[in-house]
Amino acid sequence: MGKITILAPEVVRQIAAGEVIERPASVVKELVENSIDAGSTEITVEIKDAGMKEIKVLDNGCGMTEEEALLAVRRHATSKIKTSSDLVAIKTLGFRGEALPSIAAVSRFSLITRTSEMVAGTKLLMEGGEIKEVTTVGCPPGTQVIVTDLFYNTPPRKKFLRSPATEKGIITDLITRFALGYPEISFRLISNKKSVLATPGRGSLLEVLSIVYGKETAKSFLEVVYEEEGVLVKGYVSSPELTRASRHHQSVFVNRRLVRNHLVTEALEESYHGLIPRGRYPLAVVFLSLNPAQLDVNVHPTKTDVRFQEPRAVTRVIRKGVQKALEEFSRKHFLNVLPSPKPEVQLSLPQVSSKGVFEGEQASLWEARAEYRPQQKERQPFFSKLRVIGQARALYIIAEGDDGVYFIDQHAAHERVRYEEILKQFASNTPFLHEPGVPLVVRLTPEEQELYYENKSFLTQLGFTLEPCKQENDYRIVTVPLGLREKPEEFLKNVFDLFRGTKEQNKAISLLHKEMAALYACKSSIKAGDLLSIEEMESLLGKLDTVEHHTCPHGRPIYFKLGDLELVKRFSR
Repeated sequence: MGKITILAPEVVRQIAAGEVIERPASVVKELVENSIDAGSTEITVEIKDAGMKEIKVLDNGCGMTEEEALLAVRRHATSKIKTSSDLVAIKTLGFRGEALPSIAAVSRFSLITRTSEMVAGTKLLMEGGEIKEVTTVGCPPGTQVIVTDLFYNTPPRKKFLRSPATEKGIITDLITRFALGYPEISFRLISNKKSVLATPGRGSLLEVLSIVYGKETAKSFLEVVYEEEGVLVKGYVSSPELTRASRHHQSVFVNRRLVRNHLVTEALEESYHGLIPRGRYPLAVVFLSLNPAQLDVNVHPTKTDVRFQEPRAVTRVIRKGVQKALEEFSRKHFLNVLPSPKPEVQLSLPQVSSKGVFEGEQASLWEARAEYRPQQKERQPFFSKLRVIGQARALYIIAEGDDGVYFIDQHAAHERVRYEEILKQFASNTPFLHEPGVPLVVRLTPEEQELYYENKSFLTQLGFTLEPCKQENDYRIVTVPLGLREKPEEFLKNVFDLFRGTKEQNKAISLLHKEMAALYACKSSIKAGDLLSIEEMESLLGKLDTVEHHTCPHGRPIYFKLGDLELVKRFSR
């Protein structure tokens, strides 16, 4: 070990910056929060090359004098707290005085600012945390920060960044959440001179929800307003009919601060217990307001988490508020969780089933591409030897074997067959069959548009083709994967959730294929309630002889047997 010495100032700055500035989105977050604290009603964010080349944030807030600007870029200089007692009464988003000096330490930094009382403004130029130039300039009231060449003096940090499309998507998602959290502020996001998001700032959260998710989807949101024990919960949550495959579409604001908190999300999801399937999550924009003294926001350098002094009271209020909204929705719409009765007539199967799995040479969705089908192991027939007796409850196939009676779940069985076929199709790396889409326009959030273009070749291989409409953020579905003409927009949103999870958790492409195959198999398989002919049931049982496992992709059993001895016991023979 060497001798203990005092670190050089530039090293200290870079270490401090490393705690706050992880990626371009970190810069955007800190600058936007400063603009909000400055009382801005208009905030514009412009980025070039996903923020690596340039980030520009402009606002019409209160601005700064030259003296204040020079102090603002010094560490631990802030206007938001003065004494330690202020830490228990924080009402602003920023308070540590670290954002601007941290950003300036790892970039080439420009600050232009003016108060409404001043005739001229101040321009500050910095490089690597060092002030290079201070001049007087003409500029509108407010503040403009330009950050270029981020991490130019810390090259190792660049190696840990994701692709430009991913970094841009993270920024887009962040600004979308700020727009939802502050509907009274007009937000604009521009990437490489192209408008990505624009909100009017008229104070209506429903209006911003319509811009982000589309008018029809926004109609499925329920208003939440409930107060108890000094805690107020407000916002909008989706009806049980509108869910997603991940928690991504949940935004939580505590005293207007955008945070991630598992207590809040767990309380939110517990409110839907019994109303939505496992693995599905509601959409939500939730605002919690409580006494700042009951809250600790100083628990993480990026200020993305909070601690509650009375967590049980907070979760109780959230559950009561959301459950109240869901109960009102249930009464108003006569929500019936039981399946509607099926007509007593022979129904045709879904397209992929009636035209694929059960007809000779067209025996499955991918068998038409026989040249790509790998050789299967020789298997001893088992299910195909069973004698089909009939169908029960339009759910189960009943068949007789030499050793007892078998009950086969028709959806789980077909789902397993489809799952293994789809995995083989992914392995062959050839395009999936597709069909024309229904006349449908889907609204993609700005972040979902980034996901679409980033994964466009994969989606095209899967069978999805989208075409931009004149209306911003709207896309027409041109083609869909075969068998998915029913609710293709819901399937597409679930695919985006898989893409997002793969990026966030660094999953291997093979795992993405498995998750995608499970999703596709579930949506394109025979459903509960589909009436099958004897021939169709026999064909499905024959297919079961070709699969590796006798559970569905989600782990549910495909069948169970009542053996001869069990039957004898049941009838006391």
